[in-house]
Amino acid sequence: MKILIYRDYGCADVSSLYQELTSYFAPKQTEVGFTDAAEIKAGILDKKIKAFFLGGGAGNPFMQKLKGEGNDRIRAYVANGGTYFGICAGAYYACRNVVFEADIPELRIENQCGLNLAEGRAVGTLYKEFQLLPYSLTAFSARVVHVCFDDGEVYPTLYHGGPYFDQTDGVVLARYQEAEGKAALIEKRFGEGKVILSGVHFEDGEQTLRRNIHALRCDRVPAEQNADQMRTVELRRKALFDRVMHLI
Repeated sequence: MKILIYRDYGCADVSSLYQELTSYFAPKQTEVGFTDAAEIKAGILDKKIKAFFLGGGAGNPFMQKLKGEGNDRIRAYVANGGTYFGICAGAYYACRNVVFEADIPELRIENQCGLNLAEGRAVGTLYKEFQLLPYSLTAFSARVVHVCFDDGEVYPTLYHGGPYFDQTDGVVLARYQEAEGKAALIEKRFGEGKVILSGVHFEDGEQTLRRNIHALRCDRVPAEQNADQMRTVELRRKALFDRVMHLI
């Protein structure tokens, strides 16, 4: 069995996701690798693939590469027993309706990506709720937040532009503690397979957040604050990662 991470046009850096998945699955004799749109269209997603991860980045570039045949291959893979795991942009992309920064004309995206693994809307960002700036590729729109599961367990994690899930047909696993309990992680069946969607980057720990901090960064102060805060809660962040991986 193998885990595949999508790495193609529109993807953000998935190195931390690769490292965390490898650390978790290597002891279970499960290899972690990468794939792209061409391989997906060629049929790489088969019974040997334990889970397919589509991580952060931008949904419109995903759609440019996967629309039509790529989406159909992913849907068939899940329907036949595979697991789709969408994180941030990958979670937006899986939902029937996407609403992104609807109140900011230059950033607004309202569309349908066509993957349609989950009904309802993926709505973001939560910049007002988390007292951030609208989405950008900087720490000005990122912060350490908390998600709460139904059993009362609360975990710290990184938020950076992800959605909440509105009118979903999935089971809500966890909610944003600081954002009025909006749905942060959901799980659902799709045919014989499983769909797991996360609005947060539970894979990003202190080392990831600190990796590219330098004196000339315009967002150095909030970037350092996020890294410092994550250092104090890293064990709980890892506990969240393990809890979510147990779903696969």
